[in-house]
Amino acid sequence: MNLNSLRILFSLIIGLLIILCIWTYWNLNNYISSVDKVREANHTLQLTTQILSLIKDAETGHRGYQLSNDDQYLEPYYEAKKELPLKLDQLDSLSVDHADLLIKVDEFRKAIDSQLAIIEQIPQEVQEKGSRLSSEELTLLSQGKANMDLVRSIAEDINILSRNEAQEEEQEEGVFKKVTPINLLVVALIAFGGVLLLFTRAVLLLEQRDKKSKNLTEALEDLKKATEQTKQVSDLLRNVLDSSRDGIMAYRSIRNAAGEIEDFQLVLANRAAFLITNRRESEILGQRLLDLFPGNKGFLYEEYSKVVESGEDFKTEIEYLLDGKYIWFKILATKFEDGFVVTFSDITEDKATGIKLANYTQELKRSNEDLEQFAYVASHDLQEPLRKIRSFGDRLLTKYRDQLDETGQNYIDRMQVAAKRMQNLIEDLLAFSRITRSSELPGMVNMKEVFEEIQEDLFDQIARTKAKIEIEGLPDVLGVKSQVQRLFQNLVNNGLKFSKKDHPPLIRISGKIISAVEASKDFKISHRYDNYVQIIVSDNGIGFNERYKDQIFNVFQRLHGKNEFEGTGIGLAICKKIILHHGGAIRVESEEGIGSDFIVIFPLNKQTGNPEHHE
Repeated sequence: MNLNSLRILFSLIIGLLIILCIWTYWNLNNYISSVDKVREANHTLQLTTQILSLIKDAETGHRGYQLSNDDQYLEPYYEAKKELPLKLDQLDSLSVDHADLLIKVDEFRKAIDSQLAIIEQIPQEVQEKGSRLSSEELTLLSQGKANMDLVRSIAEDINILSRNEAQEEEQEEGVFKKVTPINLLVVALIAFGGVLLLFTRAVLLLEQRDKKSKNLTEALEDLKKATEQTKQVSDLLRNVLDSSRDGIMAYRSIRNAAGEIEDFQLVLANRAAFLITNRRESEILGQRLLDLFPGNKGFLYEEYSKVVESGEDFKTEIEYLLDGKYIWFKILATKFEDGFVVTFSDITEDKATGIKLANYTQELKRSNEDLEQFAYVASHDLQEPLRKIRSFGDRLLTKYRDQLDETGQNYIDRMQVAAKRMQNLIEDLLAFSRITRSSELPGMVNMKEVFEEIQEDLFDQIARTKAKIEIEGLPDVLGVKSQVQRLFQNLVNNGLKFSKKDHPPLIRISGKIISAVEASKDFKISHRYDNYVQIIVSDNGIGFNERYKDQIFNVFQRLHGKNEFEGTGIGLAICKKIILHHGGAIRVESEEGIGSDFIVIFPLNKQTGNPEHHE
């Protein structure tokens, strides 16, 4: 079906719908007219009944007046006299289109007027002659009765005509009432069917047109997609190349008649390449390699040729003279079609940094050697004089105490104390320097045994201070036992030493296994280990201001004078170095006058899983 056939079909359907609509309108109009006529007939019956009722009321009133001579009985008469003309006029208006009914209504009006005239004469007679009925009154009554019968007869004729017409109109109304919905349904069905038919035909027509243009559209779309994809790939490649900080250049081989490579032509370069070489795009694209960068002739040119011929990558670091300045480049060349792509970056600063790093490493090595030499000297040459000083001091006090006055004895005592402090300091420094050079192999350390040995070593100090030590469940840790014991002995000793006067120290030690996630909340740690052992050493000592919580772990850092509390100022530094050497961490929480909590974490070996737990 073509477009013209579709237009003809559309016109036929519209014409049929118009005819059906006109027919339906005619049926509806007749239906409404029939309903109006039925309503008029019913109204005529109602008016006739009302008029009869009024005339009867008037007649009843005048009879009452005859019997009682009471004017109240004339009120229905006066009411009827006022209402009857109005009702009769309404009846006339309803009878205009009906000749038979109009004649009867005229007769009805005349009979009503005659009856009213008779009724009006009776009161006058009664007033003039009293209550006795004369022959004239009797004649009027007789005329009134005959006239009233006529009124009833005419009213019945009017009612019969009205009923007959109402029945006829009701029959027509019933016909139209049945036909009209059918008409509407037919119109709706035809309209729906027509629209459906038109829609179906239109769809078929559109499909035919679509099929005719489909090949052309698909060809255009394919061409458009191919163009867009090519542009996207090109843009993507350009963005990728330009986002690289390394210079990237693509070269195509230039061959002679024998097929040998005689040079390379630059076909593509990224933004970084232009910046590094200090060249503009328009200056170098399409140019030959040896013309652009003569320094490539020789070693680099030969290597690039090998890459193209063999397909093997080439990479090197080379110092290159570019624009009168020597620059270190890191170069990687890869075969690409009949050419190669070279990636290069300026590593001049990295080279300089590497040289500095090598120098620093050498200096550090020399410094460590000096430190080891110092440790040896301190171990032997410094401690030996101190031992002699203390030995001679002891002899002086033993043999010559009685010969020395109080001042001399005081000098010797102070000398002994200073020598002991110096010896302790040297021993702590030696211990500090030996932590990372321990020959003892790490293993699982039973922390219950460690703290038992610590309490034995500090027995005198614990007894002297009346300290109480509480130990809860402690997991084993992986480490060097001597160093682990030294760490916690320093922490316990710290709690005993920095206690409040007249207040026995209370030291609580507890431990548990925590995850790496929990540990990372309080410590800067790597996630090489899944779990950690956390041990907390708490005391009720003097505490300190937390602004010093990092400072106290430094060497020779003291928060109190050496006369207030004994010590070398290295103990907590040793603790930190030991725990760092074990891959763990340490921190402290403290409050002045309340006490301190030292929190230590040791990493767990992934292969061993969770260690045993000792109570």
